[in-house]
Amino acid sequence: MTTVAGSGAGAREDARQTLGPAVLDDLFPEGEAFRRSVLTFTVLLALASLIAAFGLYQDSVASIIGAMVVAPLGGAIMAFAGALVTGRTRWVWITFAQVALGALMTIVIGYVVSALLPDPLSLTPALEARTAPNLLDLGVALAAGAAGAYVAARRTGNDALPGVAIAVSLVPPLATVGICLELGRTDGAAGALLLFLTNFAAITFVACVVFVLSHANPSREEIRARRQLQAGFILAAAALIALAIPLGLNSIGEVSNTIRETQSAPIVKSWIGARDLEVTGWTIDGNTARIDLRGTATPPDVAPLAADLSKAIGEPITIEILYTPIQRITGTGAP
Repeated sequence: MTTVAGSGAGAREDARQTLGPAVLDDLFPEGEAFRRSVLTFTVLLALASLIAAFGLYQDSVASIIGAMVVAPLGGAIMAFAGALVTGRTRWVWITFAQVALGALMTIVIGYVVSALLPDPLSLTPALEARTAPNLLDLGVALAAGAAGAYVAARRTGNDALPGVAIAVSLVPPLATVGICLELGRTDGAAGALLLFLTNFAAITFVACVVFVLSHANPSREEIRARRQLQAGFILAAAALIALAIPLGLNSIGEVSNTIRETQSAPIVKSWIGARDLEVTGWTIDGNTARIDLRGTATPPDVAPLAADLSKAIGEPITIEILYTPIQRITGTGAP
């Protein structure tokens, strides 16, 4: 397998600062260094999982970003891809086990945190955002995986991966899985797990591509390693395609709902007319439309609106109106 020749601090420094062939050895520590790395990985991932779980409950963007920076899961996935490319069979299993066990630990921590906290009336926006992944999430994962692989290949390690970790979501979806399972929201847990698996497959696949382009692949003489690389590529590509199907379906549904909302907006405005009513929320989900209204006037009969919307979208539709009345009190004073 291709590596940069040479040894010592000078050779390592040159390898970090040039665009020569990739050196991935730092992703595969041995002996005492491996034991230290496992301990560091476990401690940091546990802390990141706690930060993510509490941040998701608080709907705190800063906490969630902090969890993504602290979490070392991206580095483990990068090492898994590097092991596939360079034909390190033992490390393929070690790094995969590290990712799988780390993911399970994060789910358990999310479950425990949710069990200790009062159940919310509804999922926070931060939790909701991770239960319905789409093709945009796949695009982010592919780009972030390429960036992380480039860093790992060109700088011989994962010391610059935290920046990539901010772009792609790994720990928050896993914590969401645990929280949703504890709350009995299995659909939400399935969606969050799909998001993590999508990110895992996308990062693995694109990292393999970048590593190969960086000449980190086995030589032609290493037949067994090359066959392993080919099998790894096929497996990662198949997983990516399989996961892209439900993401595509989610995206199609979201786009369809957005188009319906845009087409129906003028009809809703015409239905309101000159009444003192303000639309504060407007969504269409499948065959159900929800309109949030507030104002001093009483909403008109909803039947004509339902008929017009049904005719516009070409399907039967059910309308839910949430009306918040406003009472205006005025007074006039005279000297």
